[in-house]
Amino acid sequence: MESLGIEGKLLLGQIVNFLILLGILWAFLYKPVLKMLDERRGKVAQSLEDAKAIEEKLAATEARTQELLKKSQEEASRIISETQSLAQTQKKEMLEMAKNQSDKIIAAAQTEATNLKNNVVAEAKKDMASILSLALDKIIGSELTPEDKKRISDKAITEL
Repeated sequence: MESLGIEGKLLLGQIVNFLILLGILWAFLYKPVLKMLDERRGKVAQSLEDAKAIEEKLAATEARTQELLKKSQEEASRIISETQSLAQTQKKEMLEMAKNQSDKIIAAAQTEATNLKNNVVAEAKKDMASILSLALDKIIGSELTPEDKKRISDKAITEL
């Protein structure tokens, strides 16, 4: 090998130096880099798992939200229906109460009108009796007795 310009001792020293350098680089550089890459790979894998778990939770939450929304809409529809039914019932009750009150008012007004009519008729009879009595006195004079005047007045009032 010496004919090629390669010295064996020097080559052996360079090989040993290379192996020492390779061992040092292996121990201080390659292992930490591999360790760092493994940690990074673990973090990426963990992040992917976390993202997948978050997506699953999001899908579950979205499904739950849709379910709650549907239940809320059903509850709102039920409440609206009940409210409308209650409003119809109250409307009927109020109409019945108003009708009853108006019937009472009409009955009271009819009773009052009848009483007023009877009072007016009674007063008119009284006034007519006194007018007739005066007229008889003027026409016939004092020839009639008070009983005759009363009888004639009552007969005339009855005929009227």
